Amino acid sequence: MKFNSHNIRTRTWFYFITLTLGILGMLWIFQIVLLSATYQDMKVNQVRVVADKVQVGIIQDNFTMSIQIEAVKKNVCGLVYNSKSVLLYQVDSLGLGCVLNEKALASPTKITEYIDVLKNSSNGEMIVKLRNEVIDQNMLLYGREVNSDFGNYYIFLNTPLDPIDSTISIITNQFVYVTFFVFLLATVLAFYIARRLSSPIVLMKKSAMSLAKGNYDVHFESSEFEEITELANTLNHTGQELKKMDELRRDLIANVSHDIKTPLTMIKAYAEMIRDLTGNNKEKREENLEVILDEVDHLDALVKDMTQLSQLQSNVLSMNRSDFDLVALTNHVLKLMDALIISNSIEVDFLTPEKVMVNGDKIKIQQVIFNFISNAIKFIGEDHKLIIQILLEDEFIRFEVTDHGVGIKEEDLPHIWDRYYKIDKHHARNIGGTGLGLSIANAILKGHGIDFGVISEVKQGSTFWFNLPFSKKTKSHD
Repeated sequence: MKFNSHNIRTRTWFYFITLTLGILGMLWIFQIVLLSATYQDMKVNQVRVVADKVQVGIIQDNFTMSIQIEAVKKNVCGLVYNSKSVLLYQVDSLGLGCVLNEKALASPTKITEYIDVLKNSSNGEMIVKLRNEVIDQNMLLYGREVNSDFGNYYIFLNTPLDPIDSTISIITNQFVYVTFFVFLLATVLAFYIARRLSSPIVLMKKSAMSLAKGNYDVHFESSEFEEITELANTLNHTGQELKKMDELRRDLIANVSHDIKTPLTMIKAYAEMIRDLTGNNKEKREENLEVILDEVDHLDALVKDMTQLSQLQSNVLSMNRSDFDLVALTNHVLKLMDALIISNSIEVDFLTPEKVMVNGDKIKIQQVIFNFISNAIKFIGEDHKLIIQILLEDEFIRFEVTDHGVGIKEEDLPHIWDRYYKIDKHHARNIGGTGLGLSIANAILKGHGIDFGVISEVKQGSTFWFNLPFSKKTKSHD
């Protein structure tokens, strides 16, 4: 079904009216249709209470005044007979209104018939609705058989069924008016609620259509309904995140284009130089060819990094976990970067135990360490000092790389792992890298399922860190 305001309002109105009609229908059933049956059940229960007291009197052979009082309270008359149909006890609060009265019975043989009915009853009870012709009124006759040490006894109690037809007629007429006014009120109220409910949703739909067209500055209005307000807040947050993603997408395209265009331009320029100027000059030709090869290597590294990052983020590459010495691996990375460290006059402090056995993908962790150290060198402080630490915790080790450089603003911290994210927003070609190092490190560390992060303060420097679990052999040895 097509989503529009008409459907929202119509459905809300329909559900509200259906609920109202359901409630009114239940009231009609319980108050009108079942009123007579409910009233009769109530009278039967009242008569049973009197019968219980009479039964106690029979068993105890003591008919107290409390039986008379209870009979008067419940508007009941009664007789007690033995198995020989001899009357033993009588209580009468109805006079001619009692069908057990001889004048009302018209024939004493009726009692004998009622005793026979009780003898044949499966539960020892008899409930009969009959009419008192003397006073022209419906009556309820109740009978009970009592077995005692002295023999069998038969209790017969009678109570009038008050005429409730007129009462039902009055209630029915009232309910007709009540139903009409309740239905009218429900219709107006349903329309009002439907309008209040649908209006913010209609506005939200318009804003969502605007968001879908690329207007990320659209604002979703809150409502007096908590659920709609929560939805509006969620959509506002989604819009802001989409705006950031769109900015990152544009930056990514621009930065990748820049990184590809620069080496292509240099390759073309030096190739033309060889063709036009230095083709016969061996020394110059080799210098130009070396530049071309360097640029081709940079393009190759860029493509490989982008391919690896895509594979890592799509979980195509698996982690080959094993036990290895993290200290030896870090020293190996420092040796590979020796030329870069010397050329930048960097002092490296490596604070670590002699040997630390951990578990993880050795090749990929080596790449993370390489990227962390490369990033620290890129933003090294004026002291040209690089600090690497391996800290031993209870269940894991903590690897840290610290520089004293420019630091990172707090609002930039969540985004430094994004592809090509630039804190200063001015892209420049990365020296000795492709600009994807932290993104690759992020994907590798997430693939390991371990904690990692960065601690930074502007103009004080940054510390990039990750945790690794100890090797199982190390833990068992401890």
